[in-house]
Amino acid sequence: MIPVFILAIIFGSITLWRLMAMKHKERMAKIDQGTHAGDPKMLAAASAREGYIKELEGRVQHLETIVCSVDFELNAKINRLASHQLQLGDAATKAMGLMAEAGGASAAATRVTPAKPLFSLEPGQRLGDRFVIERNLGHGGMGAVYLANDERLTERVALKIMHGMALLDPSASDRLRREASAARRISHANVVKIHDVGEDQGHLFLSMEYVEGQSLAQLISRHAVLPLERVRGYVSEICEGLAAAHAQGVIHRDLKPANVIVTPDQRVKIIDFGLARVANLEGMTATGMLLGTPEYMAPEQIKGGNLDGRTDLYALGALTYHAITGRPPFTGDTPIGVSLAQATEQPIPPSALRPGLEPAWDTFVLTALNKAKEDRFETAQAMRDALPRG
Repeated sequence: MIPVFILAIIFGSITLWRLMAMKHKERMAKIDQGTHAGDPKMLAAASAREGYIKELEGRVQHLETIVCSVDFELNAKINRLASHQLQLGDAATKAMGLMAEAGGASAAATRVTPAKPLFSLEPGQRLGDRFVIERNLGHGGMGAVYLANDERLTERVALKIMHGMALLDPSASDRLRREASAARRISHANVVKIHDVGEDQGHLFLSMEYVEGQSLAQLISRHAVLPLERVRGYVSEICEGLAAAHAQGVIHRDLKPANVIVTPDQRVKIIDFGLARVANLEGMTATGMLLGTPEYMAPEQIKGGNLDGRTDLYALGALTYHAITGRPPFTGDTPIGVSLAQATEQPIPPSALRPGLEPAWDTFVLTALNKAKEDRFETAQAMRDALPRG
């Protein structure tokens, strides 16, 4: 129970902030009038306003990180209180919009559209004196993926370009190589094979096996809910891939439908092992965003706790839930909302969203989604063995 005086202090602080913002807005209107008239004092005040806006942007960017880092009960109450009391001024809103357009905001939630990459490669362009670009395969918060011909391996590969990493941190290449080296130890039919790491013009890239197919996210989007027989096959193969990775001490950390490729013959390939950790090491996750995708993140990951293979099994439980019901177990309008639900609420049983679903599926999914790691499946193999047969 949070003491009343703490809430009173929070409420008073937010109300005072809002009053100051209103006064500031009035003053800004006067400054705008003076600026247009060429008044030197007003021009100086306008310059000071720009500094204020930049400071405000920083505060707004860090707000979600602060809220996600403290007690979740307090978070929920502060979040509800703040949502009724805080309104950003027009200038800050426009500034944040410009940042999003420039790629300053990353898509940590499925509702947010990732910014287009600031760096792009054209068909026929060479990269690293070895790769010839064919076409763009997609882009996201960390960079873009291209189909390319590897003249050394004489085969087509997928190139994942990590935009700006080498420029931001000279040690980024070494760190990425270490993560890629760990992922390369995974040799399994259900895990995309990592080839090499390279650097060109300040951009690090990862070359990997190219797999024809579509992501599980695309399949779910197209069909809403998937046939149980298909889901069983996909989850079984994902378990096998995870078991191979965990045996090598590698945790995925960002398992989700978008990171599972389904080939034309319905085989599964898991992609991006270890890259979530690289993004965190390099500070590439957008400010205020948690490492991973909130809809599929385990509570210990949201709270910054110790991770192990069972963290991936939670994500697989959330993925399975999504595939059989058409929605993730927890949703929300913001990453904070999803994260709070993920850490504090119990999921609705899948059968409540898909009438006629066998109780065994409820048991399977809800076991994987237990808040405490020790209450989940112990290993990926144990999870595979528990898959419902009917």
